[in-house]
Amino acid sequence: MVGLILAAGKGARLSPGSPGTVIKPLAEAGGSPLISYSFGILRSLGIKNAVVVIRRGHEKIADSLGPVYMGTNVRYVVQDEPTGLVSSMAAAKDLIDGDVLLQLSDEVFLNPTVDARLFEGCDFAVGYTLDSEERIRRNFSVEVSGDGVLLGCEEKPKHVFNDMKGTGLCYFSKECFDLLQELIDTSGNAPKDLCDFFSLLISRGKIGRAFLAAEEEINVNTPEELSYADRRIRESGARL
Repeated sequence: MVGLILAAGKGARLSPGSPGTVIKPLAEAGGSPLISYSFGILRSLGIKNAVVVIRRGHEKIADSLGPVYMGTNVRYVVQDEPTGLVSSMAAAKDLIDGDVLLQLSDEVFLNPTVDARLFEGCDFAVGYTLDSEERIRRNFSVEVSGDGVLLGCEEKPKHVFNDMKGTGLCYFSKECFDLLQELIDTSGNAPKDLCDFFSLLISRGKIGRAFLAAEEEINVNTPEELSYADRRIRESGARL
């Protein structure tokens, strides 16, 4: 399995007074760069190889992490103008040949509960945390059947039916990731966000599941969220 970490966002909301001065994956919370928490999950799963997608102008990320980071071999893809999470996934397609564990470099998981056995018997899986209706509305919802099969997800839903908030911590089998490559190579019409990709996979007969990813997920976009992540990491005693 290969780790795929998306770090190509602008991070404009993290430095509103001087856009672009803060490279979000390198902003620190709990004494470590945000992106290091993604590598911590890779290490916990024994994943030794990762691809990190960065945007043009943020090559400092590659300079800071280097070719090996926290025991993981790292390769980089520089994306000129990202147009969404799935476009960043697709940018890494030439460097990936196998199952994928996707992560977003601005998500921090407190007390993660990820285990590779969760991915057995399914084609893809989406991590969720139990959260408030308000936070689910700002992210995406997750709906499963009684036996845990993923029925669908909705980006910024108007109606929330449970307390499962989707995250960017996801698993894709090689076949599912190859399907994304096929769509780009043959039609150029790839889905724009994760929920669209999940829906497409379900429509193709792929079996998806949802798994509890952590006690809490913090998606860092603003200075206030960075401060909150820093405080919660220190309070929880979370370690990389």
